[in-house]
Amino acid sequence: MTDAADAPVFYQHAFLLAYERAPLQETEAFFYLVFGQPATAVLPAYVQGTDDAIGTISGLGLPGRSPGDRILLTHVAHCYDTVLPARPGLAPGLAGRACDALADLARQAGVKWFAFLNVDGSSATATELADAGLAKIPMNTRFRRDLSAYQGIDEFVADIPSKKARFALRHSRSQARRANMDITAPDPARAAGEAVELCRRTTARHGTANYYPEQFSEFVALANDLVSVTEVRLGGRLAAAAICLSDRTRFHLWAGGIDHEVTAHIHSAFSLMLWPAVEETILRKLPVFEGGRGNATTKLRFRLEPVPLFAFVGRP
Repeated sequence: MTDAADAPVFYQHAFLLAYERAPLQETEAFFYLVFGQPATAVLPAYVQGTDDAIGTISGLGLPGRSPGDRILLTHVAHCYDTVLPARPGLAPGLAGRACDALADLARQAGVKWFAFLNVDGSSATATELADAGLAKIPMNTRFRRDLSAYQGIDEFVADIPSKKARFALRHSRSQARRANMDITAPDPARAAGEAVELCRRTTARHGTANYYPEQFSEFVALANDLVSVTEVRLGGRLAAAAICLSDRTRFHLWAGGIDHEVTAHIHSAFSLMLWPAVEETILRKLPVFEGGRGNATTKLRFRLEPVPLFAFVGRP
């Protein structure tokens, strides 16, 4: 069903099952809504608290929110591409029916709101949710790039308009090679612990220590069919790591970590993650590279395209 809908990797069975067994945020209940028989659309839903330490939900400015309030979400904060997975060619009105079903479920669960987080504001889903009467709230920005025109990484680098950005990528690469760079791809099911811990230390450094909780390693192992891990070592020390996801059309640089002590002499440490991820996208002949959220200045410099994201919130 999700393949027929060309839904992002966050809706694949392996991702949803891994989240259910090793949730990355405190989650009280898990639901899976199915529309039609046979299914023409599906939607996961989760009851979570609005006091989240990472600020994704608490930062929405929900009117009348009190400590301990809960919300019904159609996906979790770690999904940055929320959609309503449906078979193509469906009659209009699906979003409205989904919102009615979510409102009923929210009432049964005793929560004050239901919401779609991280929706592309220019998408048809966004238009349909606004038409259904949900409040539109700005959230953040994700970054992506269509790479279908490139035959190799050198073409991608050459096409970056900024001479400084091209230099940063190439110079960082040459610096890393002089520092005895070694790139490995450990098995995510058994040997991704070091990469996971670097990702956790990096988010902690940026003030969101709970974004990847202790069970993140278990989650990565459970979702291993969707995951690829890249570790970049300089002089034998782990300098950068990326935990990536992929689906039929996209390669996602989903989680990343940088040891800023090891990379202190590198012109652009982010390029240690970006270069192999873009190269992998092109080698796999996947049309789209997804660069995740945050770090806007650097990602724009490397010509990744911004996608403003919004929450759509309703009351039951």
